[in-house]
Amino acid sequence: MRDRLTCFSKQRPLALFALVFLVSACAKILLLGSRELWLDETYSAFTAHLHFRQLLHFVFGDVHPPIFPILLWIWVRLVGDAQIMLRLFSVLFNIASMILMFILGRRILGLRYGSLAAILFAFSPMLFVYSLEVRNYMLFLFVLICLLSVHWRVAVEQSRSQSLPLIYSLLAATLFYIHYVGVFVLLGLFAHWTLCSVFVRQRLARVSIAAILTLVFVAPGIPVALTQYHLKTHMDRELKLSNVDPSALSYGHEVPSKGFLGSLVRSSATVAGFYPAKSPAVLLFFALPLICVFAGIAYLALFKGDEVCRLLGMVVMGMSVGVVFLHLGNTRYILPLVPLLVLAIARVLQYWSAFVRWQPVALAAAALLVCVYGAGFYRQAFRHHGHPWQNVVSTVQHEYHEGDQVVFDALYAQVPFDYFAQHQAFRPKETGFPISIYDWWARQNFEGWSGPVVKLADLNRFVDTAPRPKTLWLVLYETYYYDPHEQLLQRLRENAEVSEVSLLTDPDAEISEEDSGLRLIRVAFPQAPSTPAAPQNEVILAHDSNNANSSPRQVADKLIAAK
Repeated sequence: MRDRLTCFSKQRPLALFALVFLVSACAKILLLGSRELWLDETYSAFTAHLHFRQLLHFVFGDVHPPIFPILLWIWVRLVGDAQIMLRLFSVLFNIASMILMFILGRRILGLRYGSLAAILFAFSPMLFVYSLEVRNYMLFLFVLICLLSVHWRVAVEQSRSQSLPLIYSLLAATLFYIHYVGVFVLLGLFAHWTLCSVFVRQRLARVSIAAILTLVFVAPGIPVALTQYHLKTHMDRELKLSNVDPSALSYGHEVPSKGFLGSLVRSSATVAGFYPAKSPAVLLFFALPLICVFAGIAYLALFKGDEVCRLLGMVVMGMSVGVVFLHLGNTRYILPLVPLLVLAIARVLQYWSAFVRWQPVALAAAALLVCVYGAGFYRQAFRHHGHPWQNVVSTVQHEYHEGDQVVFDALYAQVPFDYFAQHQAFRPKETGFPISIYDWWARQNFEGWSGPVVKLADLNRFVDTAPRPKTLWLVLYETYYYDPHEQLLQRLRENAEVSEVSLLTDPDAEISEEDSGLRLIRVAFPQAPSTPAAPQNEVILAHDSNNANSSPRQVADKLIAAK
């Protein structure tokens, strides 16, 4: 009888994790369509429709490594590019990561506290948010947890398997090819491995071999990364110079900064699992156990030499290099800390429980932390989101007539508009101000988002020489920092009736979503005067109407052909 009770007691953590795993996985699968794709996600969908050669052209000119776009490209050809199918790709990696997290936690901390770490991972509020994004974050975490499993075996358990350094190097290189933030994670991992191998020549040799192999595997991607970095810095320089150029209209207003340090603190607190309560008293109640646990992590790392907490500290220091020098303080860039963070939290509670008088405290803290993460998970799961892009597309589609034209003041806004328009079988005539995004990409080596620096001459040419439809639908996006639309509206008011169109309201959307700056303007011309022929040496800014009726793949064919 006692053996049965002991067995049942040992299986309770496993049963609790299984329950949390099912809740987390089912919630994510059932809520695949709960929010619409945002800007970067529609770009992922766009590139997934290109021919493979065109995909590589876009990837090498963007700011991200190639593995995720290539895998998504394969996925879209298997299941299609519907929003639910796109999101399922990331969710499946998240589900696999939860299983791997349980296996890793059990290996490091045992069944009880390994299950606790896996439960916190499954209930992480921010992982819920990013697991539904059609971006590379969940693929990155999946590979990272695999790498952590190998790292623990070679660095802490000192396994002598000859194949592990090779596997380690392959996983490390894969991390680099998924997201460049992996470089800073690897800095922390190799620093920890070196620390574990000090004064032992054989162990240091294994670290060196793994580091050399990683550099060999990463080497082919370094020129691409440097080229992407050069393109990004060139683009940033152009935009910065436009702010002091009297003839430039682009980016005349900068986004009010809340401070990099404040943003980093908020992002770190969010990733750590602080419950986003509006009441200060409730926030303090939920924050206290986390603060106590973080103090315990620091204590174990500095004074007890605990390997789990030291590993977290090393990776935090490695990532701090990227955060400081590249300003990677956004929440998505510090998501890689979540697996190690939950392991460290569970390790602190395990340490407390080793003392008889602290066992009730450890148990209460564990229960409260699960509630904290569960509350944040619930809030993220059942938070309603607006559908601003679908609202814009539906409004234009309802009012659109043959001969009308849709114009985008921020060129990249054309990509999400086209994604939802095509899925609603709506193919209007389009252009951008002062040029279509597809024409802009065709004229240069692809540099990702952004667009040309708009000059006063571009404004005059667009207003004076571009064909005038009976009705022009102007889509304004991110108007809180993108400036030229004001001058464009002022010029259009001189010869047309300009009015703002009321979009469907999103009462459940958060303030940050409502303040996206997405607006729809109707410009009604009294008549469509004849268009003067553009001189041969002038740039024709009007968007080719054939592009508006083409699929993303057909558009990309024209981009490559133009080059």
